[in-house]
Amino acid sequence: MVWGIFFNSEFNAFSPKGEFRGYEAALAAHYNARQIPGLTPNHPPQYVFTDDRPINGDGRPYERFSTYSYEVSEKFHSELGESGYHRPPLLPIAPHEWPREFVYERTYARQSALMKGPNRMYFVTEPLRDIIERLEPGVHQFNPLKLLLPKGQEHPVQHYMMVVGNWLSAFRPQQSDPKSLRDTDSTAPTIGYPWKECSRGVALSAEAIGSAHLWCERHLRTVTFLMSDWLQAEIAAAGLTIPPHYRMRLV
Repeated sequence: MVWGIFFNSEFNAFSPKGEFRGYEAALAAHYNARQIPGLTPNHPPQYVFTDDRPINGDGRPYERFSTYSYEVSEKFHSELGESGYHRPPLLPIAPHEWPREFVYERTYARQSALMKGPNRMYFVTEPLRDIIERLEPGVHQFNPLKLLLPKGQEHPVQHYMMVVGNWLSAFRPQQSDPKSLRDTDSTAPTIGYPWKECSRGVALSAEAIGSAHLWCERHLRTVTFLMSDWLQAEIAAAGLTIPPHYRMRLV
């Protein structure tokens, strides 16, 4: 059995409302980009490159800072080295491209060990990072992240940005229950709703998964991450809370 991890679109303990403080300004400062007023008084200021420009995955300098900033955020939830819709292949994450601080706009009663930040950039607590690293050492990327509460206090638990390194094609649409899927004519169908019931009918190849414990699926949408029974059991034994996760079928 494997498990799919899901995030909904609402702000909650798994997707806290807040911001990566100073992140865009730090990206701009690294390339000496300057800030100019927005197009209208209602638009925020924007950054433009001067002479120093980063290079994209096609080996060309970026023309617009906004394109560079967007493609950096893509690195945190897309397969590195692969091209996307109207964009070149994603290069590895550079040291200056990691967020350093996340500031909560409000606090939540529950404490999740896995969270989604702005632009689908994910972070985890140190205990969860340690479990993942023990099961799959060196497979995924982690970088320290300071969490600040609304009144400025530092969160007592160390957190890390996380980029999942496993991308698999284990989804088997022909062996899945058609009632569990939507957009079946697409190259990447979506899992139907309610997720708990529909996930049971989604088939994944045990052979394609192999020894992976945490991964993303190339050809299946809605589910953010997938994890092995072993990883799920380790998380439960440690008493950690993670977003809703439901069983899926191995074939």
